[in-house]
Amino acid sequence: MPWSTPKRILAILLAIIGAAYPVLAYYGLSHFSTRIVLGVLLVLLVARAVLFLVSRKIAAALVTLAVAAIITGISYQTHMQALRMYPVLINLVLAGVFALSLKYPPPVIERFARLRHPDLDDYGIAYTRKLTGVWVAFFVCSAGIATATALWGTLEEWTLYNGFISYVLTGIFFIGEWPVRRWLRRRHENRISGA
Repeated sequence: MPWSTPKRILAILLAIIGAAYPVLAYYGLSHFSTRIVLGVLLVLLVARAVLFLVSRKIAAALVTLAVAAIITGISYQTHMQALRMYPVLINLVLAGVFALSLKYPPPVIERFARLRHPDLDDYGIAYTRKLTGVWVAFFVCSAGIATATALWGTLEEWTLYNGFISYVLTGIFFIGEWPVRRWLRRRHENRISGA
């Protein structure tokens, strides 16, 4: 059953807010108390979880609620740390999803690849498996940097990395993989034709 237009608009709006979270948190913390900004974050997470439940994406809803619970738990220590840990948790969740897909195939990247190439050959399957592992490492490194900015960086440094640099690095990695993939594919095909 397709999503209704209001649900789709709400889902897109929540995704945009999630992506812009570091910048919005920086602005919010400059104008409001930490408790208010934390409350807004938790409301947005619960709204996203409800949307996932309505669309029958139970696993995504549970992960979103787990992130909300962890942030709530951290907030008992310090509200500022709870706000700054959101990007860390997102990176760790992504790393976990990608890593679990290696244990319980098909890997995430293979699923994406099969959207364009349903008859993926053995070479393509092996490549997507390796690339999924590389994405796991990327998300773990990004979580490490996000943790460092959350614990030891200024709010400006945290916002710069989590609201800009991490997206640029993700884009570079995503776009940079394409020519590498083409080069490796050609090399593989040349080996096969030369054999």
